[in-house]
Amino acid sequence: MSFICGKKIGGRKYYYKVESYLKDGKVRQRILEYYGRNDPRKKPGTTPIVKTTTIATRRFGDIALLYHAAEKVDMINIVNRYVPKRQGLSLGLELFLTVAHRLLEDKPSSHNLSRWVGTTHMPILLNFDSSRITDNTQQYLMDKIYDEERNLDHLYRISIDLYNSALRLFGKEENVFFYDITSTYFEGKCCPLAFFGHNKDGKLDKLQINIAMIMNGRYGLPVVSKVFRGNINDARTVHEMVYYPKVIMKKEKCMLIMDRGFDSEDNIRLMDTTKYDYIIGLRSNHTFVKKLKGGTDFSTGTWDTIKNGEDEIKLRKEVKNVFGKRRIVILYYSPKVARDQKGRRDFRINNIIERLDDQGELTMKKATEMAKPLRRYLVIEQNGKEVSWRINQVEVNRAEKNDGKFCLMTNKNMGPKEIFATYFSKDKIEKGFRHMKQDANMRPVFKRLADHVIVDVFTCHITYLLMRVAEHLAQQEKIDKFWDDLSSETREIRILDTKDVHGKRKFQIVPNNNLQRTIVDKLELSKQLPINTTI
Repeated sequence: MSFICGKKIGGRKYYYKVESYLKDGKVRQRILEYYGRNDPRKKPGTTPIVKTTTIATRRFGDIALLYHAAEKVDMINIVNRYVPKRQGLSLGLELFLTVAHRLLEDKPSSHNLSRWVGTTHMPILLNFDSSRITDNTQQYLMDKIYDEERNLDHLYRISIDLYNSALRLFGKEENVFFYDITSTYFEGKCCPLAFFGHNKDGKLDKLQINIAMIMNGRYGLPVVSKVFRGNINDARTVHEMVYYPKVIMKKEKCMLIMDRGFDSEDNIRLMDTTKYDYIIGLRSNHTFVKKLKGGTDFSTGTWDTIKNGEDEIKLRKEVKNVFGKRRIVILYYSPKVARDQKGRRDFRINNIIERLDDQGELTMKKATEMAKPLRRYLVIEQNGKEVSWRINQVEVNRAEKNDGKFCLMTNKNMGPKEIFATYFSKDKIEKGFRHMKQDANMRPVFKRLADHVIVDVFTCHITYLLMRVAEHLAQQEKIDKFWDDLSSETREIRILDTKDVHGKRKFQIVPNNNLQRTIVDKLELSKQLPINTTI
């Protein structure tokens, strides 16, 4: 029979739960529990102090936050709905672990995925062996999601289902979408999708691919992404991407917002055919745009104005007969942009003139070659053996007259301020591309097979969607942080994996500050542990 007794050690009394037993004919006591200086007979809520040994420290906070987001959108089940079932680790779970690894590891690769997963709490939570993740299972995952040769393509169904699932967390359906395209460069020369093109990363000596994306205009949720060849013109991608909201998402009405890179008569007529609304930036090479910009004086007349920091944007709404149909054109003027454009042009002209002055023996051919970037602003003449040059002030004045002036076109009857604000809210999609390239490690691309490159970009797409969901869940709980701050804080949250003298394992979440405790409490991350935990 057990009982509580106290022992004095160093003048202080300590309490134990003991039981008596006989040994060699003598009564001895066996210690069952130790309570320290608290007497459980006087304090009924006292719990015994158990000596524990730390087995390991595991990564917890950041991957727990991402798994919480994945559960909210039912990511693993959605993926498993389309890919083959197998015993053990499901392909949906392996895709999630791949996504988490890309986002949270500094140098992600398929070779160290298994090792990295083993340092997290996921194998304990979901009861799987991380060593089962190998290069072969990663290849199998990519082949079962997308394989052009076998006509397997689940990317867009999974993307649309995940988008619809995430949309329910954010609010009601939204019919305004952004469309944009970016590029990322290759390390290598073997991929059939990789070509030289207009490289937006500034890597002129690298092959590249183009990635197009449609994004929800209100919530910044990525809808679907598609990989194009590296040398395709932006404007030639629109007819393929319009297919997804029209056919797969069954959108009868929506508005697409595109920048001036997609401006072409074919694309405008395509939007007329789909009966979709649109706002598109107009290039300056259209005749009607040149006349509108050149014939407009913003210093006179009545204009709508919008404050943009210290800059005051002036706008005017015009109705023009464009491409065989009356359309609304917004002409806007930014004094700050006009000053910047004039300053950059003057600097480049002066730089070329200084270089020409520094040349000793100068030929007409060499002078023309040096002035080629700004040839329209310089008049270069040859008199005998001497070459002279001067600024073409007529062209400079003509350029200054167009500085800071831009045009937008739409088929929807909206006010000029509303059109302007809606168009420039497309910064969300540029933010999405930035996160995909930097945080999801989409840049550069190392894979060679076209199918694997496409799945790689799809993985980055899913990564950004989970980032947006995690941000939204945190902000719902009044944690006003974006992903950069969330990941920095949660990266430091660990769990201690301990074992007591009886062999019982326990886990303790170890946050380091109040914000990390708030994240764990309000997002209920402690529910992910398989055993009762203490914080």
